[in-house]
Amino acid sequence: MKNIPAKETKYYDHFRAFLEGAAANFSERPAVTTYSRGKESTHSFKELKDDAFAFGKALCAHNLQGKHIAIVGENSYEWLTAYMGIAAAGGVCVCIDIEHADETIAEMIKEADAEAIVTSKSLENLCKAVKDQDERIQSLIVIGSAGEDGFNAFVRSAAGDEAASKAFEGVEINPKQTASIVFTSGTTSMAKPVMLSHRSTLWNAADSLTILSSGERVFNALPLYHTYGLTCAVVCPLIRGLHVGLTCDLKRMLQELSAFVPHTIVAVPLIIEQLHKLAWSLIIKAEKKEKVVRLMKLETVLRRPHTLLKKEVAEAFRGSCLENLSVILSGGAHLPLTEARHLLHMGITVLQGYGITECAPSISCNRNEDFDLSSVGLILPHYEVKIKDGEILVRGEPLMNGYYKNPALTEESFDGDWFKTGDLGIVDKRGHLFITGRKKNLIVMKNGKKVSAEEMEEEIRKMPLVKDVVAYGAKSGASADDVKIAISVYPDPKLSEQMTSYEILEQVQGFVDQLNQRLPTYKQIQMVNIRETDFDRTSAHKIKRQSI
Repeated sequence: MKNIPAKETKYYDHFRAFLEGAAANFSERPAVTTYSRGKESTHSFKELKDDAFAFGKALCAHNLQGKHIAIVGENSYEWLTAYMGIAAAGGVCVCIDIEHADETIAEMIKEADAEAIVTSKSLENLCKAVKDQDERIQSLIVIGSAGEDGFNAFVRSAAGDEAASKAFEGVEINPKQTASIVFTSGTTSMAKPVMLSHRSTLWNAADSLTILSSGERVFNALPLYHTYGLTCAVVCPLIRGLHVGLTCDLKRMLQELSAFVPHTIVAVPLIIEQLHKLAWSLIIKAEKKEKVVRLMKLETVLRRPHTLLKKEVAEAFRGSCLENLSVILSGGAHLPLTEARHLLHMGITVLQGYGITECAPSISCNRNEDFDLSSVGLILPHYEVKIKDGEILVRGEPLMNGYYKNPALTEESFDGDWFKTGDLGIVDKRGHLFITGRKKNLIVMKNGKKVSAEEMEEEIRKMPLVKDVVAYGAKSGASADDVKIAISVYPDPKLSEQMTSYEILEQVQGFVDQLNQRLPTYKQIQMVNIRETDFDRTSAHKIKRQSI
């Protein structure tokens, strides 16, 4: 492990202290820029604090301080100020994933005991129906509405209210009290309501800053209702005084990127694939593909990425959203290594991290000066990791307060004071963590042998024709444990466009036959299924394995 000193950062114990500290340190510096219907809006650190505190005071005016309040809406500046205002008023922000079905959203709001809802115009009717059916919900606050139920009208209702101001100023916050309830994305089971404290989120964000470096402009391509999008892509850079670009519409992300021109992007692999395609399209447009491919091969041999390609790439990217981009932070799913290696040669370092909601969310992250594309990086300062029976266990201050109203499930998820992630992994001599699979995804054979589904998937993904794949145990006998290894393959739509289903199957089966020759008998793939459509996915773009 390289002896690289930790980068200095500021640790805050609660959101009021964070907002006050950031406003004092960075004041008029731009904090957040949003894009709505092509309109750019930028707010300073002082404005962010003032607007969050104004919302907190309005909560006090309506006797909603300290209550559970759901936010159900797309990314927006108001979403962010509502979240921070709720926390600053001692309340609990219930972050709702709006990609769920209406019934699931309604159930989440009910399960979290919300007493008010902040929503957007697009989800107003759904939230109004939820409010009408739940007498506990006192208020519906609609972002973008010009009426009495509008977000701005709600904030204005506390203007000049000295009692509300006094109540807000008198709110005392324990760093360990719950600041938010966030539902897990759940690829194999129902989403669970995770309670995260003020300290959990703020310390976890600050921990990442001891490892990571980025430029002044950080673009968040993720929804705020996920901890990755909120903690890693917004709170983390704001602690350092950086300028955050916040996408409000993924369909317009490339246009927003072109307007913001970031130094760093926080994204999931699906978006990284889009950026990779964009990079090559710019190189092709500049008529530099042949030269770039040739120099990239030479750099690979020399093991000196982005030494020979600087001039060519700079010319191709000039005037585009990639012009200043030097770092992409990746998390949430498997990182495609081919794309990451190409981007590295183009001067864009992809730093992979690892985390889960219960850990607020980051557990580890690669650092700029010491990264490994196949690793998820170094363990963050306030966490310890140990491997028990192959499973990654985590202990530390930022861990969740538990699952809301479910102490039995909380107890079940811990081994003493070690949280059981359910992920399989190893830590090498350098301290780098590697994910080898998911405990629930182990395929257990009749002879007791265990095969990691992810290990099989990693091998199949090496075939260019394969866009994505899921390995699983298919029942092959009378008993439940009599299984054979099967794969479900979604072929790349472009590469398979002119191919018949039989031709696709023939190519994949040929690749599998060659792979099986290198594998022990119990690991050999015995069944191949070709899909016509992509897999069902969660809002974090993870495959829903239970649907296979």
